[in-house]
Amino acid sequence: MANKSVIHALNKLLQDLCENSRPFGGKLIVFGGDFRQVLPVVRGGGRADQVDASIVSSNLWKHFKKLELTDNMRAKEDPGFVDFLMRIGNGEELINCRGEIEIPQPMLIPYTSMEESIEALISYVYPDMRLFEKHPFEMMKRAILCPKNEFIDDINSRLIKRISGQEFIYISDDRAKNVCDQGEYVDYLNSLEPKGLPQHRLVLKVNSPVILLRNINPFEGLCNGTRLICKHLTPNLVGAIIATGQFSGKLVWIPRIPLESNPSDNKYSIPFVRRQLPLRLCFAMTINKSQGQTLDFVGVYLRQPVFTHGQLYVALSRAKTGKNVKILIAPPTCNDPGTKYTTNVVYKEVLVKASLT
Repeated sequence: MANKSVIHALNKLLQDLCENSRPFGGKLIVFGGDFRQVLPVVRGGGRADQVDASIVSSNLWKHFKKLELTDNMRAKEDPGFVDFLMRIGNGEELINCRGEIEIPQPMLIPYTSMEESIEALISYVYPDMRLFEKHPFEMMKRAILCPKNEFIDDINSRLIKRISGQEFIYISDDRAKNVCDQGEYVDYLNSLEPKGLPQHRLVLKVNSPVILLRNINPFEGLCNGTRLICKHLTPNLVGAIIATGQFSGKLVWIPRIPLESNPSDNKYSIPFVRRQLPLRLCFAMTINKSQGQTLDFVGVYLRQPVFTHGQLYVALSRAKTGKNVKILIAPPTCNDPGTKYTTNVVYKEVLVKASLT
């Protein structure tokens, strides 16, 4: 979901271009969104900051005419699942004494041990990698979703090994922006994985699924979040087929590009530039990155519970039916038994402001 500052910038631009002080320069603008989904990311911010960054907190919101869509077209064949999703999205599902909701038993991957349960989740979503190599577009109808990047890397590294063929390893060129630091901190920079940047070491094979991390050419379908299938791998260039959306089936070429670390990310004290392919494997992806995707089979790996508004709703609502969703809820420690309860984070004040409750 767009930060309200982006909407404010559009408003100011149209007012200037049209020489008209009315909202958006008097032009009719159509916005679409679901406030049950993940809110704008505010680095280092908390609940109040995310709510404040949403368009519902803007002084422009009072000028919007709101029209509410009532039918879930994605999951229209499973009305029971639709009702469950609405209760999740509205924060209306019953909770236990710890504030957790109960996941229906048919959706759960039984927890035996961490290793066995992860393999069970992988086997459910990707039962036959040899078949997917022959029909890679079928693989793109599936994904394992996790709250954080650190949990998807393990799953992606497991699954890339199960695709036959030669590995191509792409190593980034990382350089500190301050010339004085360039020679001193290379190894340290290589070890960093800031949000939104590709990994220092990227392993690809022909037919591996990847997701684009930057807007390269939106008019040709190359947008942040576009999923592709690798077909031609060279040292500095990847030929891939767009797998979803309007440009599905189109062959595109993606080069290494310089990508700057976010200066507002206080976790990393040295500003740097990483020259790398703007790609990440997407057998598994973060819940936030999955927004807008429609999937036939969804696995949700909750090594840790979701941590912000709308994440559980987004993860579950990627599927067309609850029958094709499996959730692995990891216990707090390896020796604990499995659980059917998990956290569902909903900021109800956002829904109230959006008049959804």
